[in-house]
Amino acid sequence: MRSSKDGATISNVSVEEHFSVSQSTSSGQFVGSTEQFSTAAEALVGRSTTLTEALKAAAINVGHKPVETTDVAAIKEVETRATGGEGGGGVTTVAKAAVARNERTEKKDEKTKLRDVMAEIDVKVTRDRAVTREDAEAAVQAELNHSPFKHIIPGGVAESVSAAYKLNRSPSMSSL
Repeated sequence: MRSSKDGATISNVSVEEHFSVSQSTSSGQFVGSTEQFSTAAEALVGRSTTLTEALKAAAINVGHKPVETTDVAAIKEVETRATGGEGGGGVTTVAKAAVARNERTEKKDEKTKLRDVMAEIDVKVTRDRAVTREDAEAAVQAELNHSPFKHIIPGGVAESVSAAYKLNRSPSMSSL
């Protein structure tokens, strides 16, 4: 269970069949659960379902959007897990620099996009492995903890990692 910036508590993150996130306020009042079905699975069909492939799927799904701190948080979680904690100088560093640059850039069309950051993933992340449930839940939690609206980005990093886990768990889903 984790507290968000506005005092709400985020708990029960599950990626089994769909996203289910329960939230309550700091006073303990239950806000309710939010369910989001995966739209990222389609981008992963026919692809390897490794952590870096999930990041590539996010670039396919929402690569046109400027990189934000929510993306950096989820990317960092995924990259750390893919490399076994041997990060440093990887895609997370590129994403952080992109966010800093985007904050100084006024025009939306001049901002660094998620697809630009992910273009270097094969060079920046040299180790990889299949996505697990723990990876998916950690990516969702990281994105939720850094989202000003307390939701994940549809088709984004967390959803793509969760879709990869589901495909790993149920290969029969690959006929989507």
